[in-house]
Amino acid sequence: MNNLFSAIRAFSMIFMGACAFPSTEPEASPNERIRELGLQELATIDPKSADIGRWKTWLTDYQFHDEYPDDRYVWLTCVLALEAVSAGNAGIGCILIDDSGDVVVRGHNEVFNPYFRSDMHAEMVVMDKFEDTHQNITKLEGYTLYTSLESCPMCLIRLISSGVNTVLYAAPDMAYGIVHRMGELPLAWIELAERQTFGQARCSQELVNAANKIFLLNIDELNEKLRSR
Repeated sequence: MNNLFSAIRAFSMIFMGACAFPSTEPEASPNERIRELGLQELATIDPKSADIGRWKTWLTDYQFHDEYPDDRYVWLTCVLALEAVSAGNAGIGCILIDDSGDVVVRGHNEVFNPYFRSDMHAEMVVMDKFEDTHQNITKLEGYTLYTSLESCPMCLIRLISSGVNTVLYAAPDMAYGIVHRMGELPLAWIELAERQTFGQARCSQELVNAANKIFLLNIDELNEKLRSR
């Protein structure tokens, strides 16, 4: 008798599973997914200064512009850049997305905190995380890296070596950035970079300005620390 009851119960569970109605909850849009990630990061930021507090509010209130395909991704790099400033690091944020537009890795500059690491630029942090956790992926076709500020020579060489398909920045760095003058690289690096796309992201001018101003919040103080080493 117990076996009969067990069989009936098992059949009922299978039948109910087969007849279950699919969830009617709509899937989150790309904009919603990115905004949720960014709001999670913003919630962790302690507004240690009035400037950080103002930028935290501005980023929270910012609305994506659909006419700019990179807007949401650049916004997230700006959020991460502000998080870096709040932690005492240079205000540069970075993300890596896959060919589906999903954020695979995100990070920000970590040169000064939690301890001094001269190589921990935002791009380095993101690529270290990716390569450590995705060792089975050997080709980065379809991947795009976004950074809030144009890459320096060290980071550009790393990104060329990585083979990441597309590298886009929000704010140009005419003083220290190298993407806008890649022709000055040694010929071997220029030739290797021909398989990739480098340039400025298609985002609103508001975000370009935000990326630049967030970077400038504490850069003078951090440069003084570097000079004193």
